[in-house]
Amino acid sequence: MRRNLVAAVAAAFSLPLLAAPKPVTIEEVVKKVQEQQKKTTTLQADFKQEKELSLLSKPEVSSGTFVYSKPNNVLWTYAAPKKVTMLIAGGKLTTYYPEIAKAESVDVKRFEDRIFKYMGASGAIDELARYFDFIFTDNANSPTYTLDLNPKSKVVAKRVKHIKIWIDKKTYLTSKIEYVEGDGDLTRYEFTNVRVNAPVAQSTFVLNLPPNVRVETMKLQ
Repeated sequence: MRRNLVAAVAAAFSLPLLAAPKPVTIEEVVKKVQEQQKKTTTLQADFKQEKELSLLSKPEVSSGTFVYSKPNNVLWTYAAPKKVTMLIAGGKLTTYYPEIAKAESVDVKRFEDRIFKYMGASGAIDELARYFDFIFTDNANSPTYTLDLNPKSKVVAKRVKHIKIWIDKKTYLTSKIEYVEGDGDLTRYEFTNVRVNAPVAQSTFVLNLPPNVRVETMKLQ
């Protein structure tokens, strides 16, 4: 369940970054992020997720779609290789596994402000700076800027060793993010076909489970 929540939070970095003439510092980029996010009400994208786990001989690759609607609705739909739906709505995170007719539900209402603060990426930058050192890179030969986050303490490093974000220089959208957990497991998300402020029906965030689905209530660890 913790991995599912991290996946939801990971969506933070798919929010758009406003183009600027010549951003040369992270401060300038963050400022533009904040300006654009105030205007962003919905976000939709296709995604590819890659996991490199110590227990697997080769990366585990998944793909699907992502939908966000301000202020607090998120839907991840995994289409391949296995179908999984993850929905945050009404203060609950529900993960539905249609192939085994099972769903897991966890109350995240008391964490909602923090979750969606991170889903607004720049809104959490000050808090992240308390725990991570930032390295902003602009390589003239690369189509993206990169932002590397390294933990300041061993306590943080036990949970997250490293976070890296790729920002497209033309669109100023975050095209990729990866994070390495304390045990060395790596997860990478790549976003494509991003649509900002396109209409999203509220019914998108209603999960109608079949009557035969077993729902298990979980506690957030």
